[in-house]
Amino acid sequence: LQYLLLFKDISRDEIVIAKAKTGEKKYEGMIDFRKAEDIVGSVLSAAKYGDREYDTTLNSDATKNEGVGRTAEMPVLTAYCEPVNQTTWKTKPLPVRQGPTTKASLIPVEYPNVKSCKNIQAQWPIDTPPVDIDPFLPWIHDVFPSADGKNVVFIAQNRRRCFNGQRLKKTGERIPKGVAAHNSYIHIDYKKNYFMRPQSALFQHVPVKKIHESGDDDDEPRYRLASHEEADPDGMETRMICRFKQFDSNTGKLSVVGHSLSVFEVDYDYHTRRKGYLHSATAAGYDNHMIWQSQLLFKCPIPEDFSEQVKSGDIVVDDYSTLFVDLIPIRTPPRYTSPKEFLPPRYNFKGDIEGLFVADNEFGQDHVLPKIDESGRWENIPVCMPSLMTHVIPKGADLNALIIPPETKIKNTIDVLPGAAPKIHKVIACTWAATTFRTRGNRAQVGDGKRRLQEWLEFNLLSGFDHIYVYDNSGAFTNEDSLADVIGLFDKSQVTRVDWPCKICSNRDGNEGERSSQYAAESSCRLRFGAHARWLGSFDTDEYLVPMGDFNSMGEVADKFDEDGVKVAVFKSNPAKPRFDLLDDPNKTLTIAGTFTPTVPEDETFLHTYNCNWENFPRKNDLSHRRKQMYRADYVKLHYVHYSTITILSQLSEEETIRAGEYWKHRYNDPHTREVDEEMEATMLHTKSKVAYNTNGWKERCKQHVSSKIEGHCNLGFPFPKDHDPYKQSPPRSDGWAYNCFMNDNIETRWWPKLVEAMAKRGKISG
Repeated sequence: LQYLLLFKDISRDEIVIAKAKTGEKKYEGMIDFRKAEDIVGSVLSAAKYGDREYDTTLNSDATKNEGVGRTAEMPVLTAYCEPVNQTTWKTKPLPVRQGPTTKASLIPVEYPNVKSCKNIQAQWPIDTPPVDIDPFLPWIHDVFPSADGKNVVFIAQNRRRCFNGQRLKKTGERIPKGVAAHNSYIHIDYKKNYFMRPQSALFQHVPVKKIHESGDDDDEPRYRLASHEEADPDGMETRMICRFKQFDSNTGKLSVVGHSLSVFEVDYDYHTRRKGYLHSATAAGYDNHMIWQSQLLFKCPIPEDFSEQVKSGDIVVDDYSTLFVDLIPIRTPPRYTSPKEFLPPRYNFKGDIEGLFVADNEFGQDHVLPKIDESGRWENIPVCMPSLMTHVIPKGADLNALIIPPETKIKNTIDVLPGAAPKIHKVIACTWAATTFRTRGNRAQVGDGKRRLQEWLEFNLLSGFDHIYVYDNSGAFTNEDSLADVIGLFDKSQVTRVDWPCKICSNRDGNEGERSSQYAAESSCRLRFGAHARWLGSFDTDEYLVPMGDFNSMGEVADKFDEDGVKVAVFKSNPAKPRFDLLDDPNKTLTIAGTFTPTVPEDETFLHTYNCNWENFPRKNDLSHRRKQMYRADYVKLHYVHYSTITILSQLSEEETIRAGEYWKHRYNDPHTREVDEEMEATMLHTKSKVAYNTNGWKERCKQHVSSKIEGHCNLGFPFPKDHDPYKQSPPRSDGWAYNCFMNDNIETRWWPKLVEAMAKRGKISG
């Protein structure tokens, strides 16, 4: 705390060049050892010069405005960072924060580079966020109004999960107080992991009651922490206070026009309970396996007087808003008790006597929250136009003319959300892609992003996707190139680019990693654009969904799913092998170690080259950790790469579930999810690039006969003959290479020729 307060009266420019002067004392979680500079300086420098090192150049998309954008007299996005003293969490009831004291401690961080509604995702401060100073601030990645203009939707991530990599505790190593070991392991960034504990609290609701404080001479509502029984209906399950302000360009005046309380998209504690876990979060931070704790999704109800202006887009003038929202987190410690101990009354669940979380004991009965201007907060967040107006359909266009015919009501299936946004597409796809990227664990750099994307877009439009949204992550690696030229080859009515340059915060393997940029992009696409589609799939550009049987498009396959009452369709996925005979000459990339980079020639396609699976179709192995899904966009409430983590049905109480005609059991398994029939409906071909280390020992391994069940023995493909009996051992080829994979005949004879023809008509760009 003292370390933060050192900077309170210092100008921003001085802070930018300052180095931390902490002497021998180390302040838990406050020093960014990876950058060898103080966190406050890092955050303020990023705010002034741009969130990424590329933003200072004229070529960066993040600095461009398509319209006029924010002018000098308009409000500037600002984060007011409030120091956090976690030692007070042990005191019960929780001590009241004194308004004048907290106001004096606030560190304002202005973001003048956020100045365009159309480019807000590229300009938002994500890579070096103010959350690194104040961990109670939500780590926002995207913000936009709902299609009906009634809510401001926030896509945030859990910053604490960025610091969950583990290492063995050294012999005799002394661990600081408050840092816990787990099976002889501790976090690599344990100081930051400890410091970021408030991020876990943001996923848990807190009840509040509106009060009137004597002496208040303004219209600002005041709140106190309360029990469920005392809380107001709109304050029963909240976490943020939302304050709305309007800017008058004629007078330059900014006026408060309303307040509301935030609403969670899902109840995270309840889902933890349905999954059978003991805790939603742990003090030690060893909870990355609970993937639903990664994406923080919530909304702020917009004052009714402004909903129509937001819905029509009239609230935005010259690419910047005249309506703003301030976001004030309610600061209470994370609950490490069982999630069942403080569920909202609507779930009608009675907690155990032991360990019961009692709000009056934890908070007291007179814990009044400080005034808004005395609290840490996000301020002047622009409320821009609905997503279709911003990215797809021009303002003023007749949306009703694009609405697809209503679907036939299917019996015995749970309804989607009432009042859902109008549907203009049956099936859409989302992808998070870049010109280049690093594989997990930073093992290799892959630079075929442009070529990959063009082929993938072409194929998906051929196979029946109505619209594709590309979240372009190229800016995370370079300011000199992007995927815009590839996307420009396609009609805007079919492909939309969203500039998304934020970095993933941890590229470690498995549960130690946190690909925050990818996770937030998927949620953004689902909530922005999935709201206007029946079915949505988020796939990588090396994953091809191929209609099978008598189906000619994925739209037809989706109709079949609807007829069957399916809400989530699961595709098996396993990296295919590139066919050796179709690859470029290995000698061109041969290394001293004897490895080479398998390269698809310019006159070939990835679809054709990688049409060689180690297991014959239909595949029998589970492959669960690589599966992908296509799902009803209104039914799935939270999706995490491979899984529909939370659905409408999983959020219902026992009583609501039975009333909906569904079977109830405590440990939730979705009854409307099923695997796709790979022979009669569709399949997925995963054409994951092989790199040099994948060919280690290839000259020996690929000549040995091995069971096809050992997928990684030889990573190069040598397809079995069509008439091969998969239950019998086959002799090697005449040149000595051992057969090890199976072609999909539907891809080979039907879809590959179509793709080649379509790409020839459109033309290629190199890269």
